[in-house]
Amino acid sequence: MAQRPGVKEKYLLMALVISFVLGMAVAIGVYWVWRSGGIAPGFHDVSGALALLLCPPYILSLAIGPSPDSYLELGLAVGTIVFANGFLYAGVAAVGYFFVALLVKRLRRS
Repeated sequence: MAQRPGVKEKYLLMALVISFVLGMAVAIGVYWVWRSGGIAPGFHDVSGALALLLCPPYILSLAIGPSPDSYLELGLAVGTIVFANGFLYAGVAAVGYFFVALLVKRLRRS
């Protein structure tokens, strides 16, 4: 029989969901700025470097180029960028949650 998740698991799940959605929102924002021309193609200026810092899967934009060959290519690449950034943010949140849980556990022992 399945057990109900405890408080710790609820906090972890909440942190993962929030960070996943935040990562997807950041990726969509970077995509819209790139498509509107706010970020130049390539990574030779500050805006491209900032976009790559906020959304590392944005490097796949080099595969798309300034004008995609088809909407299927654009949809697959943008979907990959959005979901990859969401999973990246969730992974970083999981590692952060692990370290915070260790720190709290050690402070309670002292």
